[in-house]
Amino acid sequence: MERFQKRIAAFLQKHNNFGLYTVLLLAVSLIPLLIAGRYNILMADDFAMGKHCHKIWENSGSIVAMLEYAFAYTFEVWKSWQGCFTINFLDIFNPGFFGEDFTWITPVLMLCAMLVPLFLFVKAILKRYYKCTVKDILVVYGIMAFMMVQTMPAPVEALYWYSGAVAYTFLHFLMLLLFCILWQTERVGNKYLQAVCGVVAVIYAFFVGGCQYITVLQCVLWYCVFLFVERKELKWWKIVPGVALIAGFAVNMLAPGNATRQEGAVGLNPIVAILRSFIEAIRYGKEWMTSIVVLGIAFLVPFIWKIVKNGKRKFEYKYPVLVLMGSYCIFSAAFTPSLYGVANVVSGRIQNLIQSIFYVLMFVNLFYIIGWLQYRMADAQSGVFADIRLIKDVLKKYNWIYSWVIFAGILLVLVGTGDKNTFASISATRSLLNGEMITYYAEAQERLAIYEDDTVTIAEVEAFSVQPKVLYFADVVAEGDANYWINENIAQYYGKEKVVLRENAD
Repeated sequence: MERFQKRIAAFLQKHNNFGLYTVLLLAVSLIPLLIAGRYNILMADDFAMGKHCHKIWENSGSIVAMLEYAFAYTFEVWKSWQGCFTINFLDIFNPGFFGEDFTWITPVLMLCAMLVPLFLFVKAILKRYYKCTVKDILVVYGIMAFMMVQTMPAPVEALYWYSGAVAYTFLHFLMLLLFCILWQTERVGNKYLQAVCGVVAVIYAFFVGGCQYITVLQCVLWYCVFLFVERKELKWWKIVPGVALIAGFAVNMLAPGNATRQEGAVGLNPIVAILRSFIEAIRYGKEWMTSIVVLGIAFLVPFIWKIVKNGKRKFEYKYPVLVLMGSYCIFSAAFTPSLYGVANVVSGRIQNLIQSIFYVLMFVNLFYIIGWLQYRMADAQSGVFADIRLIKDVLKKYNWIYSWVIFAGILLVLVGTGDKNTFASISATRSLLNGEMITYYAEAQERLAIYEDDTVTIAEVEAFSVQPKVLYFADVVAEGDANYWINENIAQYYGKEKVVLRENAD
């Protein structure tokens, strides 16, 4: 037995390529989410956005015609409903509008939009400020991406419901590419190519300004931090994109349609919304600091310690409290637009977005605090920092044991949590295995047959008998219900006089 234990220990000590293991964990966790996409359907606002454009596609099959409609639709909605012109344009290109067999593309598109920009963002920051290996980058990225995907408050609104996901997932994570472009421009040696990259950054920043307000406000705040950090090396292509971002935001906010949309909403006054944001930040921050997040932080500590130690720039990390408070203010600002607009942040898609901001800021602070500890320990001859240094040196050779224990703890929490809807992939796996998704999709196809039957003018449908957490968002309702607009838009989408929820005989 002792010999067997020694062999296991030797194996684990030798095979500690956690860059590979964390990315493998992330990749495996995505499989049930991608399979669930096979059972995805159009939902709620999808019908409102597509009731005209999908007919254009059916009648013409022309991408040019779709683009013409998209530009016209974007301008019309800007005038009549909301100023988020980038969102309005992308709303027209729901894969389901080109054929409902293509709805599986939506979660693929959204996961790519989350994971690829996040990887490039993490890579750009670590390569810019630290000397680190590909393995180090993969460890930090793998854990951060894994937590973002698994702990989303509303997976359906983040990945499967196109109209919500394109505004609050797709464009929010694509915002990160703006900073990647800025850092990449720095590395371009040719002045002509550098100018081209700068122009691309300006154009891209303007369209980021056309996103929903939480994303734009965060981008503005992050941009200010970027300019402060880069203040000694400012060039035109670092400053002008910020001007373009503000210009896009101004076009967004000054849209005539915003006033129309705000008429039906009751929000808080600006001062109250700002003050309430600080309270909400504490409440949600505590809620999102779950056991798997704590384990993820603990797992990354030795890896980040090594990365920070090899920094390219000799930051002194003098102001951890100031950085922490600044991060708290930026995080709190993420709540303000929704509190001002509708007096709450209960929407799942909004919580998904704000949670991702929480994770990014959390890791930024983890890097800074570790840097502060290293800086204080370097000069400490006695006291608590000297003791921490001694403990670190003693435990250094056992890092592989620590990493394997924490990694095992993450897996244990993932599969051992009682509520199988806690984590996105476990919830999807559960719904796949118990047949919920198959039943849900079969019932959706029965409805589709009714909707596409030209002899039916008043479509009577039954409520879904199952509601898989990662797929179900909204359903048809009884006439007179506040959400009856869903029925009306479905009817217009399929050319029906009315869509009616059939009463259950039971």
